[in-house]
Amino acid sequence: MAEGYWGKYWRRRVSRRRVLAGGAAVGAGAAALVAVGCGDDDDDSAPASEAAATEAPDEPEEAAEATAAATEAAETIQSGGTFLHQKAAQNTTLDPSVTVTDATWTALTYNHLLGYSLVEEEAWGDAATGWEQPDATTLVFSLEEGLKFNPEAADGRDMTSEDVAFSYSRFPTSLSELGSEVNQLQWGWMGVDRGASFETPDATTLSINLAFPWASAVPSLGSSAMAIVNRELVEANGSLVDVPNAGSGAYMFDTIDETGNTYKRNPNYRGHSSARGRFTADMPYIDRWEDSIIVDQAAREARVLAGDSHVLGAVDSIQAQLFEGEENVQIIEGPANDHSIMELDAYKWAPHPLLREAVSLAIDWEGIIDVVLDGEGVRGAPVGPAFSQVLPQDEIRELQQFDPARARALWEQGGGDDVFPDGFVTVIPTFASNTRLIEFIVQSLEENLGVSTTQEPADLATYVAMATAPPSEKIWHYFIAGENSLSTIPDYNALTHYVPNGYGAIFGGLYTFDHVLSAYYPDEIIEVTNEIGTELQGRYDKQGATVDPEERKQVLQDMQRYIFTNFCCVLPLPVASVQRYAMGAALRNVPPVPDIANNASMGYRRAQNMWISS
Repeated sequence: MAEGYWGKYWRRRVSRRRVLAGGAAVGAGAAALVAVGCGDDDDDSAPASEAAATEAPDEPEEAAEATAAATEAAETIQSGGTFLHQKAAQNTTLDPSVTVTDATWTALTYNHLLGYSLVEEEAWGDAATGWEQPDATTLVFSLEEGLKFNPEAADGRDMTSEDVAFSYSRFPTSLSELGSEVNQLQWGWMGVDRGASFETPDATTLSINLAFPWASAVPSLGSSAMAIVNRELVEANGSLVDVPNAGSGAYMFDTIDETGNTYKRNPNYRGHSSARGRFTADMPYIDRWEDSIIVDQAAREARVLAGDSHVLGAVDSIQAQLFEGEENVQIIEGPANDHSIMELDAYKWAPHPLLREAVSLAIDWEGIIDVVLDGEGVRGAPVGPAFSQVLPQDEIRELQQFDPARARALWEQGGGDDVFPDGFVTVIPTFASNTRLIEFIVQSLEENLGVSTTQEPADLATYVAMATAPPSEKIWHYFIAGENSLSTIPDYNALTHYVPNGYGAIFGGLYTFDHVLSAYYPDEIIEVTNEIGTELQGRYDKQGATVDPEERKQVLQDMQRYIFTNFCCVLPLPVASVQRYAMGAALRNVPPVPDIANNASMGYRRAQNMWISS
């Protein structure tokens, strides 16, 4: 890659580091410094946590006293207080079967059957007290007795097994009639349009007769989309798109406006029959939540530094070091389980295998790790790095190479400039604070293929609409995205973007004639991607139905190899090997990484045993 662009990048990095190092400040001054200085910065020095580990330990007696004091403090739980949350944009809808753009309200106002911790590798019942799987296509759940909807949902009646069955039966209609963003991989196995059915012999017993065997069924049920909703409110309004307080969760909406949302306790909530995992036996320790809309990233950082917010979210190593020593901030760190992809619009790219391969060869994969991920990364794969089925790093490097000369030759051989005479278009989010990955890939394609990219800015609602536009109507050629909606299963943590019955269709345009929405598109559109899509879907279905762990691992690894060598229509991008989250220092019992931010993994929004110290 030519030195020009990245040479300028490194010089800018050094300049900004000098500004950060030279401006010693405290209080409001420090808040302002962090707010303007570290969003896109980079550093190749050791993280503060590593430096701290090399310092001389305390004297034994002092260390023992400190440990005892910390233990005593940790055991002194304080109930009450308000969790101060913040986000960049208001919810796009309030229907959990439709939207995936905000996880807070679903976690707070709804019950789910269960949650699944990646750290503990264990499911914890929420509305369910227990479950069993007598055969490959049957799941039976026992529900908590006495669960009640909030007072605004059918006068707060008891929540029953029929409500669960109704909630889970909605997904096909939400997709076909409401344009649901919820990935079909989450619910296809219990889709009533595919032959699944539900039995409710009594108010606290639910049987799901699966449409097909699926090895990941149980851990998928913690997904935000699997919220248990009130039937009467859905029937009265046609959907829950504009309807708050349709659940039986621990909290309910108090206010909703352009400044954000507030949540109060649901007076009908009864807790659980026993404490389990991060669920408490009675009420959650925290009384109230306030979720403020703060568009500017610098303002969000300043609020956390000032103690006016309890969560900032993911931060890079530079930010983590800058926050070190701030009295209102704690950094939670652990192994990542992310997935990042370069989605190619299949309708445009499927007919051009040489051009797809050229794009892959034109990207400096190790450069992404060095420059974008600050040297803390691994090669990404169609299966997330936390799962045993992921391909080894050495094999991924062999399968996904950086070769600019060959990339340019294939581009010319495939007639790339004639196929894409106006270059590429991608989408750049205006609500994101860090766009280095997009910038890196844009520059890679310019330097190594000679193809420029127009970057179309988009707010959150527009971003989603652009991503999921129908085939032949997408304005973009490639789209950089991540996936952390349901990190508890390999099928969805990453593979969701690769197959037609996932985001491969509604996001990437990879349709087949067997797809549930195929009737909505002309045959000539589907013909473009049907062959590739059928192959990928078949491989995906096979791994999902393979319940033996070792056999499933082999199927999943063979599928990854196919994806890496076929180049259609998703290219896995490198991902961080370490995740850091900036949270308020007053929080206790914050879930560890990688569970921390994900609802299905029992993250902080669902951790009822989290509390706020005074």
